[in-house]
Amino acid sequence: MEHIHPFQVIGVILLAVAFWYVRKQKLAAKGPAKGAPGTGPHGAIQRPVKPVDPPEVVYANLRKRAFATSPQSLGSAGDVKDDEAYGLVMEMGIGDTVLTLACFADGDAGLYYRSGGGMKGGGAHENVRKAAKEFVNLVQKALPQMTQAKDTPLPEAGKVHFYALTPKGLLTSEVDRESLGEAQSPFAPLFYSGQEVVAQMRQVQAQKAS
Repeated sequence: MEHIHPFQVIGVILLAVAFWYVRKQKLAAKGPAKGAPGTGPHGAIQRPVKPVDPPEVVYANLRKRAFATSPQSLGSAGDVKDDEAYGLVMEMGIGDTVLTLACFADGDAGLYYRSGGGMKGGGAHENVRKAAKEFVNLVQKALPQMTQAKDTPLPEAGKVHFYALTPKGLLTSEVDRESLGEAQSPFAPLFYSGQEVVAQMRQVQAQKAS
């Protein structure tokens, strides 16, 4: 039986290691192999896809953020008296969904649908900003008819909720959509002012789409 010298064994091992190292360097230069885990069809590394929240969750988060807006976050526009509003949220129950319009004294505005869609950052557009400011200013006359809000439930179909954000807390009122057609309703002018904000925001969306 032929005797194998220890140095011969060591030489074989070194050759195997060298071969493995050279092969690794070549593969690294070529990039990840096609079809390898974590790579795309062309070998590009794919990042994990962030789960997309359902429309109801996105809507709930935007709505919560609107109610949590502080007067300090609005700069000088939020410097109002305790009995004045620095923000106004109008919500309408429409069929099986809800439309939420949130406007603030600095002209910022957001429009959200519970079923998905809408627009935020409307204050970046002059026409929207002007309509939003008028909407918030107009609620000052309706504040005496509003009561302290204990919570913020969504309106049922045919109902309209108004929420006024003041330094002393949240004020609210619920009205029937049909009653807003009556001139004597103190919330009728407010409702139509809100509709004007919505119209201006939709116009901005239409311009972007075209």
